Formats: sequence, structure tokens, C-alpha cells
Amino acid sequence: MPIVNVTLEEILRARDTRAASQRRLLNAYHLPLVSFTMNIAGPVKRTPLIELPFDAGLKELQAVLGQPIAAEVIRPHTGCEALLVYDRPAAELKAACLKLETAAPVGRLYDLDVLDVDGTKLSRPQQRTCLVCGAPVTACSRSRAHGLEAVTARTDELLMDFAAGYLASLAAEALEQEVRLTPKPGLVDQRNTGAHSDMDLPLFLRSIDVLAPYFRQMTMLGLVGADAAQLQALGVEAEAAMFRATGGVNTHKGALFSFSVLLSALGRSLTMGGNVFSYAAAITAQLTPPKHTNGTAVAERYQVGGARAEAMLGFPTVRQAAALLEHHDPLTVLLWLMAHTEDSNLYHRGGAEGAAFVKQQAAAILQTPPENRLRLAETLDETLIVRKLSPGGCADLLSLALFLRMLPAGLTS
Repeated sequence: MPIVNVTLEEILRARDTRAASQRRLLNAYHLPLVSFTMNIAGPVKRTPLIELPFDAGLKELQAVLGQPIAAEVIRPHTGCEALLVYDRPAAELKAACLKLETAAPVGRLYDLDVLDVDGTKLSRPQQRTCLVCGAPVTACSRSRAHGLEAVTARTDELLMDFAAGYLASLAAEALEQEVRLTPKPGLVDQRNTGAHSDMDLPLFLRSIDVLAPYFRQMTMLGLVGADAAQLQALGVEAEAAMFRATGGVNTHKGALFSFSVLLSALGRSLTMGGNVFSYAAAITAQLTPPKHTNGTAVAERYQVGGARAEAMLGFPTVRQAAALLEHHDPLTVLLWLMAHTEDSNLYHRGGAEGAAFVKQQAAAILQTPPENRLRLAETLDETLIVRKLSPGGCADLLSLALFLRMLPAGLTS
């Protein structure tokens, strides 16, 4: 996305165009509407870092109010805009908007107006506070207490803080969705502990809770352009915290590596522009390769890659799995991963024979009608438990694919 400085004339013209669109929708539907824009100081009104909270706010509004009767969303250089028509009382819409504006610090950057059927804009019960000092905004504006540099610096701080927290929460949510998916052949789920005797669902959930704050820090490292050495040091710290929380059990070591790279790459893309997956490949190349691990032993013996190889290539398998999730359920996508992925965990546990067995069984299930797959997956689960085979690498890839599906489309295109 090219970064464009907009002029005052362009801003005023966009405001007039928005007002005309509001009148048109009010006349067409005779219902109240919400007008959603971002309150961004300075000449740059649209960047990926600005669009992320806009998209999140739009999603939250629709989660609270439901799908609008009509919606118009545009993304000009003068800033993202959404006009949403609802068959609800204007006062109810205003209450929801005020709640969104005050629920999190980034809400201070939301400009949510509600227009009643006759075009009257509902007023706020109290005026906004200053972005910089927290005093009544009209007093600071009138006295020009803060310069543009201070306002834009505070805006950037709010945007980056939101991005780090939001992306970290999505990563944790994706990991939880993956572990709760049931059944999962050979893997921990809500039905059983799979081919594992040392871990269960509560242990995985505890591990996710411990890793979530580190995901936030990893994203922030990408946002500020930190080097790979800092990311790797934080990853080592996060891994140690995971092992402390699980009593030494490896619940998420592979997922931790992959999410750390992807979150850092997303941070870089949000502030610097550029392709997320190219950043991921570049970051991975700068990380010091691990030594004497199960993954490196498998790679040397069987000539198959693992999490590092996937990241080095820019997560091609994850991206394909994410695309499949658009039309298929997560179990089907997991089976596809099991049928097409060289899972180093399977090689470690069952050698080439065990890995080939899992690929063949998963491919066979995929050939059956969708309504049969749940039962067949349960049967395969029992077989893999007996053979102590766990496609943990495929589970990690599924969690990453679920994460990509949660992101706004423009962020990874």
C-alpha cells in the first residue's frame, strides 16, 4: 500500500462526499446509520497500521449490532470509511458506539457518528478527552497546547499497542481453536490425550496462557524494526516460560517458533509496508539454526524439513491450508495436512514407515464423503494412539492457518 500525504482540500472533499452518501442512505432506507472513520492527525490517513484497528472495530460493531441492513465501506487515501444502516433505535446504536470508543485505548482514535432517520447527529453525553494529556479536548484544541508531532507520536503509540495486543490475542485464539478441535487423530483434544501420556487439554491451555504475553512482545519487536537476534532471545525466554508452566513438557515449541516469526513479520509489514511472507523468510534466514534437537536429527536422517524450512519458504503450506479453510472445515484441512506434509514429529516417533502410514490413512479418509470423516478420524485416532504416532507438526500448521484466516484479507495479500 503506497503511503500518500493528503491535502486539506482532499480531506474537505472527502467529508462532503461522505455527507452526500449519508443523505442518500437515509433517504433510501429511512433508518438510522452509523458513520465510522478513524481520527488520525497529520497528512497520512491510511496505512496498514491504521486499517487494522478500523477492521477490528468494524468487526466488533457487527458482533454487537449484527449485520447491517446496508453497508458501504471504502478505503481512499483520505482514510477508511464505513456507513452502516441498522433497523435499530438511534440511541441504541449510539450506546454501542460509545462503548466501543471507550472499551480500549485505541477507541480514542475511532470517530463513530450516529445519524437518526431525519439526519440529526446524536451528541455525546460528554466531550472527548485530549489524546495527549487526557484533559477536555476542546480546551487543548483552543489553546493549541500540543503540537502535531506530540499528537502523531501518541497516535502511533496507540496504533502499535493495539496491533501488538490484537495480533497476539488472535494467535492465542488460533492455538486454542486447534487444541479444542475434536477429534484429531493422535493429538490432544477434548476427547482424549491422543498418543501422548505426558500432556492433556488443560496443560495445553495453560501453555497458551503463558505464551500469549510473549506473542505480544514478538509483534512489538516487528513493529519497531528490531533485529532477529532480539526476537530469538525473546523466543528462548518464552520457551523457558512454557517449560516452567508445563513441568518440562513440550506443548508448543514448534508453534512458538512459527508464531514468533510470523508475528514479527506482521509487525514489520504493518509499519514498513511490504509482503508479510517475504519478511518471514528473511527473519528466519537471520535466526541461528538450532542444534541437537529432534527436528535437526530428523532432517539429517530423512532429509525432510520442519518448522524452520516452512518459515524459510514463507509458509507456503500454511497459506494453502488457510485457503482451504475458506471452503472446508478444520478437520478436513488437518487431514489434508496429514496427507501432504512431511511431519518431522511423525518421523521422530515412527520413522519413514510411520510417517508414510499416516499420510496414506489421511488421504484415504479424504477420499470418503464428508459425512463419514468424523467417524473415520476417530477410528484413526485409536490406531495412532496404539502406534504412538502424533502429527504434531500438522497441528501447528493448522493453528497457523486458522490464525491467517482471522486476519483482515489485505494484511497478508
